[in-house]
Amino acid sequence: MRHVEKAEAMALLEREAGALADRFAGCAMCGMVAGHPADLQVLAERPAAVAVLDRLATRRGHVLVILRRHAESIEEMPWSEYAAVQRLCWEAARAVERTLRPRRIFVASLGSATQLKMSFPHHHVHVLPLFDGGESDRPSEVLTWRHGVFLYTPEEARALADTLRQAWDAPADL
Repeated sequence: MRHVEKAEAMALLEREAGALADRFAGCAMCGMVAGHPADLQVLAERPAAVAVLDRLATRRGHVLVILRRHAESIEEMPWSEYAAVQRLCWEAARAVERTLRPRRIFVASLGSATQLKMSFPHHHVHVLPLFDGGESDRPSEVLTWRHGVFLYTPEEARALADTLRQAWDAPADL
């Protein structure tokens, strides 16, 4: 994993946003659900949501669980769909715990009210392993890009995704 400063991560995001504008109305989450970019590591797929390895991770093993359809608020989702997203988050957290052994897992439902450069009005949930136990694991620090992000090499992303997929529970009751 290579650590990059926020400015470099933002430039990468802006370059990729050009490919999203025409195909996915500029929504990176809709793009990821559709398999964009091609090197995206999909960890698990369910009818309501998909779990992917975050390519611009604030922590090693950062997983995004993304609602398949574009919905901007929880109010737009029936309970069954919301519960299915949460189930996939639970599965992701268990796989991350089994493989990376963090001190704890931080789960946060996000999405901005309006389109921002690094946040999108599309329901998604972050599943983040926390390793430090100190100030860097406080909620205000977990999702910030202030300290930069980590980029995986293609080989690292594939290897970590394979490890997480192997630890994933098969959903017996879905």
